[in-house]
Formats: sequence, structure tokens, C-alpha cells
Amino acid sequence: MQFPLPKKLEENKLVAKLHSCDFCSGVWVYAILSYFMQLELLEPLGFNYVSILSELITGIVMSFIVHIFIIGWKARFEVTVI
Repeated sequence: MQFPLPKKLEENKLVAKLHSCDFCSGVWVYAILSYFMQLELLEPLGFNYVSILSELITGIVMSFIVHIFIIGWKARFEVTVI
């Protein structure tokens, strides 16, 4: 989210909405990465592997963890001007 979108992608409303929400875009990015890296978050918990659902759940969990980390980081190190 630190970098602006290219003009072609900025015109697409769905991509613009995903780019404005760090949690939303993180779900898709981490889901795609878990597919390519074959990261199976649910298998050690005893669940069977289901192709798209497992990657989507992994993306949701990882995005939530990163989102909470970023909120804490900003709260700790952000400069507040009064």
C-alpha cells in the first residue's frame, strides 16, 4: 500500500478497493503465496487438505496476524502531533 497503483489498475474499482484496505489485499496476496509455496496451515491441526479452501483460510489467518502486528507497530512507534 506504500506505492501508488499504475493508472490502468487505478481505473478498476475492485483493484482500487483492495489496494485501499490492507487486510483485504493481504488475504488475496497470502492466499496466492500459500498456494505457490504449498503452505498448509490446517494440516497440522488435523484437518484434511481442500485445494482452494485451505489456501483461502491460510490467507485470512496470515493477513489477520500481519494486520494486528502492523496496528501494534503503528501504535508503538507512530508520532502523534497534537
